[in-house]
Amino acid sequence: MEPTNLQKAIAVAQKASQEDQAGNYEEAIRSYQHAVKYFLHILKREPQGKDGNQKIRDKCKLYLDRVEELQEYLENKQVLTKMPYIIFVQI
Repeated sequence: MEPTNLQKAIAVAQKASQEDQAGNYEEAIRSYQHAVKYFLHILKREPQGKDGNQKIRDKCKLYLDRVEELQEYLENKQVLTKMPYIIFVQI
């Protein structure tokens, strides 16, 4: 039996979480975004009832917030690695 769209979305979200925990932030970002797309498709095409739809929206918000955090972290990390080291000398 083929998995439902909801099962696929959950699997992608779980993969995102695993990548996030493993420190593979770029892959986590892609997976979170992919999961959100799946969930939004479900909201449009396969409504889950009022409570189910709200749970999906809440999860999507959490995933998108995490994507923003990870993107910000990666951008700041890149800036820090490009900055020259400054040696402080006490005068």
